Parts: sequence; C-alpha cells; structure tokens
Amino acid sequence: MTKPNSTFVLFILMLIGCKQPLPEVQLTYEARRIDTYLHEVVDRQQIPGLTLAATRNDTVVYAGAFGLRNVTTKEPMKTANVFHWASVSKTFVATAVMQLAEQGKINLDDKLIAYLPYFKQKDENYKYITIRQMLNHTSGIGDVEDYEWDKPQNDEAAPERFVRGLENDKMLFAPGSDWSYSNTAFEILGVVITKVSGMPFETYVRKNILDPLGMEHSSFIYPEIPDSLRVTGHLWAAKPIVSKVYPYNKIHAPSSTMNSNVLEMTHYAMANLHRGKYKNNQILSNSSYNLLWTNSVNLKDKPAVGVSWFLDEHKGLKTVSHSGGDTGFRCFLLLVPEKNISVMVACNYELCRTSDFAHAVLDLLLGEKPGEIKRQIGFSFAEVLSNEGLEKAKAFYKNMNEDSTQHKYYLWKEDDGALTYPGYLLLDQGMLNEALEVFKFNLELNPTSGYAYGNLGVAYARLANKELAKLNLAKAIELVPSEEHYKTEMKKLDK
Repeated sequence: MTKPNSTFVLFILMLIGCKQPLPEVQLTYEARRIDTYLHEVVDRQQIPGLTLAATRNDTVVYAGAFGLRNVTTKEPMKTANVFHWASVSKTFVATAVMQLAEQGKINLDDKLIAYLPYFKQKDENYKYITIRQMLNHTSGIGDVEDYEWDKPQNDEAAPERFVRGLENDKMLFAPGSDWSYSNTAFEILGVVITKVSGMPFETYVRKNILDPLGMEHSSFIYPEIPDSLRVTGHLWAAKPIVSKVYPYNKIHAPSSTMNSNVLEMTHYAMANLHRGKYKNNQILSNSSYNLLWTNSVNLKDKPAVGVSWFLDEHKGLKTVSHSGGDTGFRCFLLLVPEKNISVMVACNYELCRTSDFAHAVLDLLLGEKPGEIKRQIGFSFAEVLSNEGLEKAKAFYKNMNEDSTQHKYYLWKEDDGALTYPGYLLLDQGMLNEALEVFKFNLELNPTSGYAYGNLGVAYARLANKELAKLNLAKAIELVPSEEHYKTEMKKLDK
C-alpha cells in the first residue's frame, strides 16, 4: 500500500487556479493528532484514497488527503480533488426547495401533483403525496433499482422523461404511513425545482447555492469537472480495483451527482452551521432551519429526519448528517450545531466506512479518544482466501475470533451477515469460485440460518449447478418463507 500523502496548507490553490483564496489550515497540535490517526487507519484498512476536512466556527481546522486518486496510475490524492458525493446531493435539493418555499413558490404540504399534474403511479394514493413526505422519505414512492451509470441519459429532457416513466410503478405504502428511503422521490423533486424556478435543476443550484458559497469547482454536472481534479472510484474484488464507470446520469442528478472537494464542502457546512449565512451571503433564512433540522417523521422505530437531513446524537450532542454511497465512492457530511463543528469525508472506495471516520475525528475535535474504525472480518477472510487459499482463510478467521487483541482491526459480527456482503461482491466481480467458498464457510458457521442456505443457493445457481442450487434455496425458503429473493431465484431455475 502506498504511504498516504497528507496536505495541510492550501498552496495547491495555485495548481487548480482558484480565484478566491480559501482559508489557510494551520499545522496545530489538534491537526497533527487528527492526521496521525487518519494515516494509521487509512493504511491499515488499505483504502485507495480519502480526503477529510473539519471546521470549527469560521475556521477550517483540518484538511488532509491520503493515498491515491487511482491505484493504477498511482497519482497522489490532494484535498482539491473532486469526488462524487452521492446522496449528500439530497441536502442541496432540500436547500433549493426551502429557498423556493421562502419565496412562496413551493409549499411543503402541497400535493406533488399540484406541481407535476402528469405524475402518476399504479396506486391511487399517489394523488396524496406531499412535498414534505418526499423530503423525509415517507412518500411511499419506491426506489431506483438500476442507476444505469454505464448508459446515462444526459439530454435536457431526460429528467422529465424519467418521471413520466414512473406511471406503472407501484407505491410501497400510503403516503405518511411508513418510512422507506427513496432516491426516486428526489429525482422527482429535481423536476419540481425545474418547473417552479424555470431553469434546469443543475443551473438553479449553481446560481443559488454553489456560486453564493464560492464553490466554483463543484457541480452536479460531472463533465464540467476538469480532468486534473477528477477522482476515480474503486470497487472491491478481494483487493481494491478501479471502477469501469463513473456514477453520472442526469436523471439521477438530484439524488446523487453532486461533485465537490472537501475544501469547498467546508463552505457549505459553515453556511449551514450559521443557519444559511456564509461570509456576506445568505442562502437561507434562519427560520428555515427550524424545519430542516426538526424531526418530521415521528414513526415508531424509524429514523429521525427533518427536511432530508438525518438527526441523531453522538455522546449527548445532537448531530445533523447525511451519508452517500454509489459505485466506487463513499462520503459523509456531519454537522454538530451546538459546537459549531463540521466534519466531511470523501473516499474513492466502496468499503470505506466514512461515517466512522467522521465520528472518530469529531471525538478528536472534542478532545476525546476516537472510537475504533473497525473492518468487517468477512472482507479480510475473503482476501486471505483469494491470496492464500481456503485453509489459511479458515485459520485466520479462527485466530481473529480467539485473539481479543486483534478486535480493533475488524468489525465483529457473530451472525450470518459477516460473510454475506463480501460473498455477493465477489459474485458481482465474476469471482464465482471464491464467492462459493465464502458462502459455504458461512453455512458452516451458521448451520441453522435460512439466509446462509439461500446465499449458498444463489452462488450455486451462478455456477450453473442447478441441483445444489435448488437444494439450498428450498431449505432457505423453508426457514425464511418471507424472503422473496430466494423464491425468485428458484423460479429462474425452473424455467
């Protein structure tokens, strides 16, 4: 693994041609402590590349870059490099909606069809969906199944065409009666913003959010990002590999395609911490945050969500945050309003636990010992399997379970989920024999788990072993009859 590269001073602005100087980050004791911690974790977890910044009050107190933009080209990461921020994009949609609400052009409790009369779903309940319900994921609108990053639709008519194409979709539940995360709802909101503002969603955000905040190298339109600043995403195939696609598709811009670097995201974070104000610009009124950061879900055992922002606590402090994850990228934006602190993390690796990084750095900013950033043991098992064989992998797994001093290196899970995700990622990469061994070992560890039988059945099906596939899927269906996925796999085998 290449030794991480860390950047503390923003002399790179000369390299990227920024017109407005960004605040200089001082090499303080606090910054050195954060940097030392991140060096160790990034290196231990074999993360290709990561950038992180943190603010307190009006100051960037830390900005660091680690690893590589691309493991093939070996280009070092810089804090100015631009990442795909995935679902953090949704908070920009919320900001835009609140701006238009302040202008009286949108009412959060209006029905969606008041703005898009052509919108339909198979269930008649679509008529009762409100803008607020779309923003807090209680609309009942389903989610995107395939983002089609490999065949994007980037013409101006694509967003509305996508929304019109939802008319044959079924709703998940009656609006307001339940909670289910919906990217689709935010794609629709992007079209609402276009309709109400009279300009494309991306243009609206540029004019009313990015430009006022001095985010000149940020964009919802990926082709606008200079090649010199772009970052490559990485997948896992028993090691980090370069992703063949970059997650960009105009129809999914509102939910997912914000591109930015951690330096410019500090502008956005500070604007929110100051309740809409950044330097001499006010992008939202103070009162809008009473809605943005107040729970609007109020459903038992469901997340607390304001207007797109997720509301939680960390060691007694109220937090406001949003995560993001798409092909080859993971990110996290964390705000702590009562301490006027923000932490933002962007990583070019699908295994990176960016929320853990953000909260660990928050601990350091609070003068506390950071929580351990643990790695899922299933991935390390699969890596040993791929490199050294099954017996060495089993011995490794046994040793990790018996040696408590090793626990800080792995996310401990004593259930059938520890090996599931690694197994399916191996299937996705065409590493069928390795996936089969992972799922066989999973069943060995969890002989009464219907999911362990089902996942093994899926692996056998991919290997065209119908007999063993049906045998394991039948057992899975017997043990977990509510799991439709295994029934679908069985039907495929019967064709």
